[in-house]
Amino acid sequence: MQAKHHSRVVLIAMLSLWVSAAYGGSLPPGVVRQSNGVYLVENHSSAGMLWHRTGQRGATVIHLDAHDDCRFVAAKKLERLAKLKRAGQWDRIFRLSDLSYVSGFKVRPEDTLFDLGNFIYPCMADGTVSRFIWVLPDLTLDDAARARLKGHLVSALHLKAPAFTDQADGSFSFALLKGTMVVTTLAALPPQPKGAILDLDIDFFAFPRALTDIHIKGDLQWDPEAVCERLVQLVPDPALTTISASVYGGYLPLIFRFMADACFDQLVTGAFPPYARQHLDVVLKMRRASTPVPAPPAPTNPIYRPAHQHLKGMLQLMQRDMASAMTLMEAAASNSPIYAKALLDASEALRHMGYFEAASESVQRFEDLTGHSTTESRSEHVHVLRGQGQQEEAEAVVRELTQWNPDPHLLLLHGGVLTELQRYTEAREVYLRILTMHPQDHLAAYNLAYIEELQGNADDAILHYRQAIALRDNFAAAHENVGYLLARQKRFREALEHLEHATSISPKDPGAWAGLGDVQAVLGALEQAKASYERALLLQTDGPEATHARDSLKRLAEHTKQQRP
Repeated sequence: MQAKHHSRVVLIAMLSLWVSAAYGGSLPPGVVRQSNGVYLVENHSSAGMLWHRTGQRGATVIHLDAHDDCRFVAAKKLERLAKLKRAGQWDRIFRLSDLSYVSGFKVRPEDTLFDLGNFIYPCMADGTVSRFIWVLPDLTLDDAARARLKGHLVSALHLKAPAFTDQADGSFSFALLKGTMVVTTLAALPPQPKGAILDLDIDFFAFPRALTDIHIKGDLQWDPEAVCERLVQLVPDPALTTISASVYGGYLPLIFRFMADACFDQLVTGAFPPYARQHLDVVLKMRRASTPVPAPPAPTNPIYRPAHQHLKGMLQLMQRDMASAMTLMEAAASNSPIYAKALLDASEALRHMGYFEAASESVQRFEDLTGHSTTESRSEHVHVLRGQGQQEEAEAVVRELTQWNPDPHLLLLHGGVLTELQRYTEAREVYLRILTMHPQDHLAAYNLAYIEELQGNADDAILHYRQAIALRDNFAAAHENVGYLLARQKRFREALEHLEHATSISPKDPGAWAGLGDVQAVLGALEQAKASYERALLLQTDGPEATHARDSLKRLAEHTKQQRP
C-alpha cells in the first residue's frame, strides 16, 4: 500500500491575458472581477498586491481560509520585492508570484518572490497589515487542534520561543513581526471595526478543518450564502474585500469554482444569485448520490455559463459519454480558462475507470488548448504512464519535473514511481529529501515507512509509520500498516489499538476490518472477531480481503463447534 499523490491543479498562464482582454486591460494583474471595492482573484497571492496598491497601511485582515497563507519569506526576497514595489513594477511582481508561471515552465521556482501560500508575510513585514486574523473552517478548537496549529505556525513562520495567548473560546494569538496574528473560528469571531480588510478564500468551504488535505465529501459544512450574510454583519464597511477562487494548487475542486462568483455577487449586490443556489443544490445532490442527476437550467448570466458547461460535462462523463463530456469541458474553458483544468480532472477519472488511452487523450487536449504543457499536465501524464505499465517512461518524465521544481508533491510522485521500479535506495533518498525540507510532510514519512517495510526492516518501518501518525493522527492507512507490523511481532495489544483506530477513521476499508478481526481472534475476542470479519465481507465480497475474511469465519465456526461439550 502506498499513499496516493494528491494531484495539484493548474491556473494556466493565459488566464491573465484573458482577464486583460475581457475587461479592456483595466483590472490589476490577477484580478478577474471588480466592483464597489470587491475584488475576485484566481490566485490568492494577487490579493496582497491589491492591499498594497490601494494604500492599505496597518490594516486588520479578516482571512477566512483553510490555510494561513502567512509563512516565512527570506529577507533577500523581501528586499527585492520592496524594490519592485517602489518602482511600481506590478506586472513583474505578478509574474514572480503567480505560480502559473512556474507551472508553465516560464519562471524558475527559486526566482519567485512569494506565492499563494505565503503572500501575507510580506504584507506583515512592510506594514500593509498589522493585525492578521485567520478564521478557520473548524467548527470549534479544542486543545489538540490548537496544539497542532501552533506546531505548524512555529515551523512555517520560523518562530523562536513564541508566546501564545489562549482565549476561553478556543482562539489564540501571538506577536508576529511588528504586528499580531490571531487564530480563531467563525463562531468565535467578534464584530470588527470599520475599515478592516475582508479576505475570503473559497476553499474555506471545501475542507472540514484547517490544514487537512482531505476535501469535504457530500454536503458542505458551511453554506456560502449564510457565511457571506454573517460577514456583512461582523465586518461592516470594509476598506476592501478580496475573494480568491483557489482552484490553483488543488485547494478548491473545480466543481465549486462558481461559488467564488456567487460570493462576489452577494457581497457586491447583497443577494446570493438564484442560479448559483440552483447550481449548488444540483452539485450537492450529485455528490450525495454519486450518480448523474438532471442539470440545472442554463443560466441567463454569462458569468455562470462556464460552470454550467463544466457541470454538464461532469454529468456526461459519469454516463461514460466521453465525446460529449470533452466538448462541454472545452467549451467551458473557452469561456473561462480556469476550466481547462477540467480536462486534467477528466483524465484522472478516466484512469480510475481503466480508460488509459482516453485519459492520455484528455491530457493532450489540455495541452493543445493551453498551447503548452504544465507541471500539472506532465504529472497527470506520469500517472497515465504508470497505469499503462510504462514505469521507466514515467520515471524519466517525473525526474525532469523534479529537476525543474523540487516541490514535495512532485518528489512524492517520483518516489512512488521509483518504488514501483523497486529502486528502493533512490526512493528512500527522495523521501528523506522531502522530510529534510519539510519535516511536517506526513506522506513522505508514510512512504518512507513503506519502503522499509518492503525491504523487511520492520522496526524502521514502525518508527516511520509512527512518525506519520504523529504528524497526522487521522491517517488511517498508517494506523492500519503499523497495526499489521506490530501483530507480526506479536505485539497484539498495540496492534489492536492501531487497527481499531484505522477502522474508526476509515470504516469502509475491508482490509482494516479483516486485520482487526485477526488480532481480536488471537486475543480471544471471538465474537468481536466474527463481527469484524462479517463487516469486511459486507464491504467487499470479492478479492483477497474477502477470501481471507471468509476463510477466517469458517475457522472460527469450526473452533466454536469443537469447543461445544
